[in-house]
Amino acid sequence: MGSGAAREQRGDSVGERLAHPAHLIPLADLPARWLHHRVRVVAAVPAGVAAPALAADPGMPGRVRGAWGRRLMETASGEALAGQPCPWVPPCAYDALFRERRLLPGLEMPKPFVFAVDAPGPRLLAVTMTLFGFSGHWLDAGTEALVAGLRGGLGLEPLDRTVERIGGIPLPPVPPRAGLEFHTPLSLRREGRMAPVGPTLLSSLGNRVSALSRWQDARSDADWLGLKQHAATLDFDAGGMAPVRWQRASARQGGRTVPMEGLAGTLWIAGDLAPVWPLLVLGTTTHAGSHAALGLGRYRLTGGNPDG
Repeated sequence: MGSGAAREQRGDSVGERLAHPAHLIPLADLPARWLHHRVRVVAAVPAGVAAPALAADPGMPGRVRGAWGRRLMETASGEALAGQPCPWVPPCAYDALFRERRLLPGLEMPKPFVFAVDAPGPRLLAVTMTLFGFSGHWLDAGTEALVAGLRGGLGLEPLDRTVERIGGIPLPPVPPRAGLEFHTPLSLRREGRMAPVGPTLLSSLGNRVSALSRWQDARSDADWLGLKQHAATLDFDAGGMAPVRWQRASARQGGRTVPMEGLAGTLWIAGDLAPVWPLLVLGTTTHAGSHAALGLGRYRLTGGNPDG
């Protein structure tokens, strides 16, 4: 059979795997099997630049993602660059990690990665890339693209790189209340507009975790409608959150500046958290809300009393 015919027979192997996960498991068991790879690159910032200011910029993780994506494009197939399934075996990293996929009309699969930026020192920036589930097959290509993107795209000088494989996320005891301390703004959007913080957050997080679980070769048998109804019984206190606005350049829109907005600070949730606790714990790794692949919605869980 000629090479042209072979190429025509190859479909979207990644999409097929996402569409037909091998396992059906309870939501409570998802954290224990949540495989992810974490790449951390520590880089020196240019002279005259303060690393803490870069880390505090909500647009910085998105710029890292853009520089990384451009490096992945340099090693992609022509088909992948055109938005078509990559015919290579295995597919190129750009196809696997970046190409838009939809399991249902109008519902885009979330990208299997997130980025985080921190400043361990006044001249040092730590960039962390997390790849979920079997997207780790492209770990080597993704890591090389990250280092090259930081150096060539953002003018940073990588000094150290570590790669960690993490199998499972511990599920702590359920508290009576939980604080979600957002390191990057939470952006909740509904019909193109900002949505109020409340049960919408848990619905959004449920959609995200449900979709990303397919990168774990799994599908959850959770009662998503029941969880949505239960979320409406919880008490949400967003008094410790404040609006944040910034701008980013959109590669999809030819570099046009796009206004962004979100909420920063600590959100408190109280009530019977047991049914949604696995979602909240997973969200510390997956991030929450819109534009999570741009680094938004990064939070850590904290306990205690919001008044004290």
